Amino acid sequence: MKNIFTIIYFVFTFLLFTSCKTSRPYTEDMKIELKRMFDKDQELLTFDEKRYNDKKYMDSMNVEGEKVIRKNCEVAKKYFKKYSFPGLKENGKEAAMNFWLIVQHSDHDVVFQEKVLKAMKKEYKNKNISPRNYAYLYDRVAKNKGDKQLYATQIDWSSGKPLPLPLKYPEKVEELRKEKGLEPLKEYLDSFLNK
Repeated sequence: MKNIFTIIYFVFTFLLFTSCKTSRPYTEDMKIELKRMFDKDQELLTFDEKRYNDKKYMDSMNVEGEKVIRKNCEVAKKYFKKYSFPGLKENGKEAAMNFWLIVQHSDHDVVFQEKVLKAMKKEYKNKNISPRNYAYLYDRVAKNKGDKQLYATQIDWSSGKPLPLPLKYPEKVEELRKEKGLEPLKEYLDSFLNK
């Protein structure tokens, strides 16, 4: 009987520590790799505006972009499994931002996005993440799951102009955005038209 309690104790302790994983310092090599992946991601999002109507060009850019996103996601998953989300205090603003963007673009792996969102929520309470980035990832996960967003960060262009995808609490959107350090919604939507 004593052995059963000992086994239960160790299993419970193991589960407690593995499920409550907190941010740990990333190595310098990991931070350098995150920066390289971030730069490649951004490079592939920079299309030649003169070739927007060139279907072959746009298709090839989209295929190449998807390859990079998937590859970046696999590296981020390895880092996350061992070190969790790179908190600001342990890893600095740049590493946290680079990691977040890679996850934000990993729409093919919503399960991973949700895991990172959960880790970010925990770090949010410790003021160890960017509240803005949390809001963007929250809405991205909601969009990818077919749910309504909270912060109006995800945009629909089907009308020809930028409009937020469906909101869970439209009457509270300005308040929710302010809590996360986001600009007023009109200013955000206008920013898409001023590019």
